[in-house]
Amino acid sequence: MALETPDYKVLRKSGNIELRGYDDFISAQVKVGSRDHREAAEAGFRILAAYIFGDNVSSHKIGMTAPVAIEGSSERIEMTAPVTVEGGDEYTVSFVMPRRYDLDTLPKPNDSRITFSKTHLGTVAVIRFSGFFSASNISKGIEELRKWIRKEKLETKGEYIVAGYDPPYKPWFLKRNEVLIRIVGEPD
Repeated sequence: MALETPDYKVLRKSGNIELRGYDDFISAQVKVGSRDHREAAEAGFRILAAYIFGDNVSSHKIGMTAPVAIEGSSERIEMTAPVTVEGGDEYTVSFVMPRRYDLDTLPKPNDSRITFSKTHLGTVAVIRFSGFFSASNISKGIEELRKWIRKEKLETKGEYIVAGYDPPYKPWFLKRNEVLIRIVGEPD
């Protein structure tokens, strides 16, 4: 059974990189302190999964969607070195909420760390990779994506986002993961 994902249009494709235009969607998010993306994904996933599996005021179960997205707030990336993470980094882990909900109809979470927002990604450059949320996989994806963005003379905004589409039990070499970087304006 395929999980519901946010709607988008591929605006341009270049090898393993896509320029996409995303429709707005509602997301649930939680901020977690962590050493890296993988640890943040696990911690945030547990909190958000409890919410969609019924840990909310109405004990209502919400359908699982994809991807699980992780966005760092203070991670530093050197273009010639692997990702380094400073102590006390905070990550935002988010789940896309099913389309049938809006901000007024989502069940109230029992965990006050969970917040909701309307998410507007707009235009993003995306590169896909398999494997784990390891610093080396993410760093390689970011470097290749930024190189393409410079070549295409596009302007970026905000931090990068790492997204995972598969359950933990799926073999690592079959996992679909992506790095996304927001692009200013619409492409020519």
